[in-house]
Amino acid sequence: MFKFTYYRRIQLSFLLLIFIPLIAVSVISFVLIRETMVEKLQLSNENFLNVMIDELNKTIDDVTFASHFIVNDTNVRANLKAFADTKRLETYQDYVFFTQLQNVFSLINSKPLNNNIRMYLVNREHFVISSGTEDLTGINNSVHKLIERVNLHEPERLQWLGMADSGSGRSSSYYIARVIYDGRENRHTAVLLVSISENYFNKLLEPVDFGKVALFDSAGGLISGNAELVPESPDAKGSVRTDRVLAKSSWKLVYEATEKEWSGQISRTFYSGLAAVLLLCAVFSGTSILIAKRLHSPILKLQRVVRQFGMGNLDARLEVKGKDDIAELGQTLNTMLDQLQRLIHDIEQEQEQKRVMELEALFMQIRPHFLINTLNSIKCSLILNKDTLHSGIIDSLMSLLRAYLKLNEPTTLREECRLLGHYVDIMKIRNEIPLELEVDLAPETEALIVPKLILQPLVENAIVHGLVDHLTPRISVRSRLIPEGILIEIADNGCGADEETLGRLNRRLLNQNDEQDAAYTRVGLINVAQRLRLTYGEAAGLSLHNQEQGGVSVSLYLPPGSNHHVFSSEGGQL
Repeated sequence: MFKFTYYRRIQLSFLLLIFIPLIAVSVISFVLIRETMVEKLQLSNENFLNVMIDELNKTIDDVTFASHFIVNDTNVRANLKAFADTKRLETYQDYVFFTQLQNVFSLINSKPLNNNIRMYLVNREHFVISSGTEDLTGINNSVHKLIERVNLHEPERLQWLGMADSGSGRSSSYYIARVIYDGRENRHTAVLLVSISENYFNKLLEPVDFGKVALFDSAGGLISGNAELVPESPDAKGSVRTDRVLAKSSWKLVYEATEKEWSGQISRTFYSGLAAVLLLCAVFSGTSILIAKRLHSPILKLQRVVRQFGMGNLDARLEVKGKDDIAELGQTLNTMLDQLQRLIHDIEQEQEQKRVMELEALFMQIRPHFLINTLNSIKCSLILNKDTLHSGIIDSLMSLLRAYLKLNEPTTLREECRLLGHYVDIMKIRNEIPLELEVDLAPETEALIVPKLILQPLVENAIVHGLVDHLTPRISVRSRLIPEGILIEIADNGCGADEETLGRLNRRLLNQNDEQDAAYTRVGLINVAQRLRLTYGEAAGLSLHNQEQGGVSVSLYLPPGSNHHVFSSEGGQL
């Protein structure tokens, strides 16, 4: 059976390089006939313009799709209505609407748009939301003039606004508008502006070898191209002119070439083609077979190595000789095979490690639940024996274990203080101290969302380092609203600490990347400070202070807006 191998393709290509120039000479000679030249040139121009028009129609289809999507989506219309009179992002709700409207552009961009197309949503207060991440200074400076061109009472069609300066020294753009109208209020909620950069049109018209080409809008204004052309056909003897109108936008694409341009180009093509034919016939006739055979030999070797590797011989490699392109290709193939071999080995190890980790994860899930079930059984036995003290301690321990199982889930400040109560009950029995816990939370802070077990390390430090030998140990937890945000204080009545130690600790908590206290080993305070910053941002902080009446106070500062992160009575986040 005949197989169209690479070797035969090479031979055939060289033969074609000999015969095609001969055919080209005949075609060019025929084309040079004066009576048919204009017709051929016009046909070529028609094809050339069709390619441009197809590209322009695709761009207009993309714009139409984007505008239809935004105008017809009920959620988008509702968000635009709520955002219609926003001048700036002043509230959290404004930011939510802003984010949702930006996400609409992400859905639209899932249909690949031209890189030179930018979309902007402009509300009634001329607040601009962009589909990209570019600087909005230019469009903000131009948006008032652009909106003046828009007929706000025609929401059912695209409005072609024409060319306008993009601002900030950038090139001009062509703008298209679509009004988003609220039928109940009988006024618009926003205007969708679509900007097509002038660079897009310039690149589209660049491939013209000779002649002039220009694009005009429906009003006859020049969008891009040669400024010497006019929309209507002039009486120019000997010139070839072709124009096409885009049905979707009424734009007109015009191409014109003078007699000197097209005849001179054809003459140069003829003589260049004739010289190339003579040269190619002489060169390729003598070298085609020799080069084809020489090229085919290393290709066979490459094919053999790849086949062996695919059949399981992972050590198969190509013997590289010389420094030509084929040798570089062979070296690259060897490198690729080495990488594939390492990758296969790494995947096998990764799969084995993944299997071990999955087994360990299953065991980690079984063990805590086993402990909780066991502790629950012990608690029931203690209750039956009327041992309320130890059953209560078991209940507190179970609550802490459940909290550790759900450590990554947020909780409220009120629930966190309840867990502190369980923790204190356990520490009273463990350390045999009459420890008291006082909780005083401002009502507006009780539902504050905090990381789970964020306060437990601070209470543990107070017990271990300040209250173990105290006769009447006491820990208080208080929260209140302050102008700077929310303040949570955890204080003890212990012996306190010297100012030098507190200063060193506060510096370490303020700058966790500082190498000065790199030997600091109390990771509890560091972990609390890190969790605060990860949850509430860099404005959150932690500091320690001595109290006048004795003991140490730990203050947690949460930035303004933290009290917005609360749970409603139905359990949802507000």
